[in-house]
Amino acid sequence: MFSRAWILDTLSRLELRYWPIFFWEMLWVERYYRAYRAANPVGILAVGVTAKGRLHIKLQAAGDAPDPNDWTAHAPRAPWLALAPGAGLPAPLAVHSAHILLAERATGPASVAAGHAAFHLEPG
Repeated sequence: MFSRAWILDTLSRLELRYWPIFFWEMLWVERYYRAYRAANPVGILAVGVTAKGRLHIKLQAAGDAPDPNDWTAHAPRAPWLALAPGAGLPAPLAVHSAHILLAERATGPASVAAGHAAFHLEPG
């Protein structure tokens, strides 16, 4: 958990008489950290050092559990594959396009573009 650079930087800032305290604290925080990571594989643990070599946990946050109602179980991971050339239009869009085409023939292209076409969509 502790990098060599962090340990050496901390030791350079501590008085020599507090080094044993720092190593003892580091041993126990490392032990706690390993147990914490076994129970919470995702999360963060931040440690601070006092001027006398004591280590204090400043921040401890476990990651969220996976959401059981994740939308990705119900939706494709690659929706752009449906847009491949030759894939065609999905059925509801094709029916809707046919109704617009019929409304355009009945009322004229200018009224459809302006949104004045009088027609209703029947369930298909």
